[in-house]
Amino acid sequence: MGRRQARAAAMQMVYENMLGGDGGEETLQDLIAFVPEDGDKEFIDTVLAGVKEHEEEIDGIIAAHLKDWSMDRIARVDLSILRVAVYEILYKPEGSSAAAAVNEAVTLAQRFDTPESGKFINGLLRSLLREREGEEA
Repeated sequence: MGRRQARAAAMQMVYENMLGGDGGEETLQDLIAFVPEDGDKEFIDTVLAGVKEHEEEIDGIIAAHLKDWSMDRIARVDLSILRVAVYEILYKPEGSSAAAAVNEAVTLAQRFDTPESGKFINGLLRSLLREREGEEA
């Protein structure tokens, strides 16, 4: 499947959880048609559990980087994409890089929403990366 598809599957499961679903094996097999390869399942499980565990912190970080926008105005698809990307940036699951997380988040937004969503997500995540780079210096 590859990391790109694993991120897409993780985002879809986060989205399903936001809508009240459980995001379990049935979702992977039936709705997403997930075929795991080389640690993809472990990556998805790690991201899904991490987003759930750190949801408040992740949402606080997203809210802090919004410009003239509020959390309740973010499309649920975009919020699920942002949650996955912010989790990867903050907690760096094995094999993840911040740059890849941002690029993939933009691609997911363009695939599942609109090009404008990709620009919004890119701006927010790049702002977060610049802030984190400043903290590490």
